[in-house]
Amino acid sequence: MSYEQEEEDHYGPGYEVGSFTKDYNDGPYDGESDLNVNSNPEGKPRILLMGLRRSGKSSIQKVVFHKMSPNETLFLESTNKIVKDEISNSSFVQFQIWDFPGQVDFFDSNFDCEMIFGGCGALVFVIDAQDDYIDALMKLNLTVTRAYKVNPNIRFEVFIHKVDGLSDDHKIEAQRDIHQRANDELMEEGFDSVNLSFYLTSIYDHSSYKKNLLQTFIIDSNEALDLKLVRGPSDVENDETTFKPEMSHQIFGENESIFGYQSLKINLYYTAGKLNTYLGMTYKAEVDPKQFDGAIADNVIGAISAKLPPGYMTNLDNFVATLNKEQTFKPFGNLLSTYSINKGSATERHFQLYSCTIEETGFRSYHERLQTFLLWYVDAASFIDVDDDRWRFYLIFEKYPYDGGHRYSICGYATVYLYFAYPNKIRPRISQFLVLPPFQRLGLGAELLNVIYRSFLKDSNILDITVEDPSDEFTRLRDYVDAKNCKKLPSFSKEKLHQGFTAKIVDEAQRDLKINKKQARRVYEILRFQATNLSDLEEYRAYRLDVKRRLNIPYQKEASDYKKLQKALNAEELRSTLSTSSREQRIENLEKQYQTLENEYRHTLERLAASQ
Repeated sequence: MSYEQEEEDHYGPGYEVGSFTKDYNDGPYDGESDLNVNSNPEGKPRILLMGLRRSGKSSIQKVVFHKMSPNETLFLESTNKIVKDEISNSSFVQFQIWDFPGQVDFFDSNFDCEMIFGGCGALVFVIDAQDDYIDALMKLNLTVTRAYKVNPNIRFEVFIHKVDGLSDDHKIEAQRDIHQRANDELMEEGFDSVNLSFYLTSIYDHSSYKKNLLQTFIIDSNEALDLKLVRGPSDVENDETTFKPEMSHQIFGENESIFGYQSLKINLYYTAGKLNTYLGMTYKAEVDPKQFDGAIADNVIGAISAKLPPGYMTNLDNFVATLNKEQTFKPFGNLLSTYSINKGSATERHFQLYSCTIEETGFRSYHERLQTFLLWYVDAASFIDVDDDRWRFYLIFEKYPYDGGHRYSICGYATVYLYFAYPNKIRPRISQFLVLPPFQRLGLGAELLNVIYRSFLKDSNILDITVEDPSDEFTRLRDYVDAKNCKKLPSFSKEKLHQGFTAKIVDEAQRDLKINKKQARRVYEILRFQATNLSDLEEYRAYRLDVKRRLNIPYQKEASDYKKLQKALNAEELRSTLSTSSREQRIENLEKQYQTLENEYRHTLERLAASQ
């Protein structure tokens, strides 16, 4: 078998693309060519290769995909027609590369921008770094702006080509200059949201091309994943019912990316009540290990399914069929509270909050499905040991109308562990707390936290309630709820707040609201800030000093430790053991800490004011 025949069998032939109403060549269009309209019947992903004449587009294609020697490319003719390369050597990789002649006129009435750019995954624009690239930059700008208007999802890759003949300094300067000019021109025309990626390339080191092409197989895992709580069959195809993860590094690694696919979509659907689960994925192309030195695609389904309990479905029709069973679902445990929004309007909604233990019939398997949401919304999430009977569970459900009756949808949940507090008390600790995205900003988080509080208030065995590693979002929620509740206590009156943080404040917050000392101090500072006349310089100064005295406690301990070390170590040993901050550094740090706190307190007070 000849070399040419082997290559053609392996990659598929290169041939003139047949999706234009005319072909482009070095001369004017004579109106005689009529190309086949349907050039991509299977909807394969395509990469467009563009640039000025003699920029090296065809050489790149031949060297990377057809193993042509770089020296042989010297004899290639200039491209004068649109040429399509069908890369379909295996079931893994099937895509097209369209090589455009440099003289393509986007403004020609016969050039179908919608068809060309609409189905494009990536556009590679090649610039000859050894030539005057002013004209190339003008063509780049025109190409990118036309393509972006049609398809904002195109990846734009700029190859600064033929750099093998340049010095290292010249390469760096060319890349910097092209990068700056290209982006400046786009910004001037209002296309500042367009992202261009720039690469230095040479056919004498074509490993860079493979790296660049591999970049098109890297997907943002947060963007790829679609989550749904499905109430009815129509929700499956309704984009409005889709919500995204806040994070995915606990499944797909620190970079939150997936390798090996183009146009990847992952579907993780739950029925709204029972949480029956469907997991599936679609993509246009998968990386071919033979083409890219053994690179293999990530096992997406395996990574997610390892965290799902047995019984999840991979057939969407089977999943939809289970929706009929949603009408029999009832929430677990004891009803603690009801909550409604938009009362009396057409958008009125009703929610119910429950508590239960793991012994509740059917709840163990339900919780196994429920806790999988933590992976996408709670950093450093871990599944709890439900066999420990000291766990308590709190759940929020929406009770919504459906087919003349009503059904339930999970909205969020929290877990609380009952720790022992010496000598004979219990100290509940809130461990996990989640309101799902479709139900956020409805007041459900505050309602859930208050329900947890109320469930323990009348129990004399409860010392106080703590929180395990609270996130910034939960800290803000807790501050708001605690401040709102403490405003009703006598010791948090304006007059008492100006007397300073006292034991009475601690005792009353702990006795009546089960708030621990540390949180009581924070609420005191929030409410005293509210009670402070900021126009009164002395009153404002007194407040700042009160907060900074608390912030200074660690520095005082540091000073005390330093004095002890001075007695035990010589000067050299002391310098190598401890680095102490100067007085000026300490004052600067205290001021930064204080300003951060004041901003946090202002946000809490703004929410308090809005809730009244």
